[in-house]
Amino acid sequence: MMIPTPEREYLAANLKRARHARGLTQDDIAAMSGVNRAYVSELERARRNIGIDCIGRIAAALDVPAASLLLPTETVRRPRGRLI
Repeated sequence: MMIPTPEREYLAANLKRARHARGLTQDDIAAMSGVNRAYVSELERARRNIGIDCIGRIAAALDVPAASLLLPTETVRRPRGRLI
């Protein structure tokens, strides 16, 4: 199994947090950003790569700066339990 990169983990945590803070479902984000709901799910589990244009569309749907989705977060852990 592939070990997600820290950047994928940051995106996953920030996307999920922002989505929950706005009371949106994965279906809502998918519809608002023009991506598939399964893709949103895979992003939130750090299992997919994402392009810069898609980051922009998802950020717009969440009404957050695109860069905020890539900021490090303390909730992300390395495989051996160490914080990133």
